[in-house]
Amino acid sequence: MSAERLDAHLHRSAVLQRGLLARAARLAELDRAFRQWLSPLGPWARHVRLANLEGERVALLVTSAAALTPLRYRQSELLDWFSARTGSSCTRLNITVRSSATTGRLGV
Repeated sequence: MSAERLDAHLHRSAVLQRGLLARAARLAELDRAFRQWLSPLGPWARHVRLANLEGERVALLVTSAAALTPLRYRQSELLDWFSARTGSSCTRLNITVRSSATTGRLGV
């Protein structure tokens, strides 16, 4: 590999890493704001985390199946909150349950 190709490869890798780190930081900040907004709604809210935000889809991770029903009832409110916070149209909510007793995926 020539020095120019190696330099170009290293530059692309650094740009990719900066982009990934910026995306991770943005998701972490959004997760903190979401959990703060969600916390007054009930004790089940502490079991909910933002897993990903991709296009119109919001993916949540819950550690207790008890959080599914309140999330389902608030689906449009949650999607509106994410749309307002991100400036994009969030229209799909996917919830994944990960607890010691259950591993499953539910699309709401």
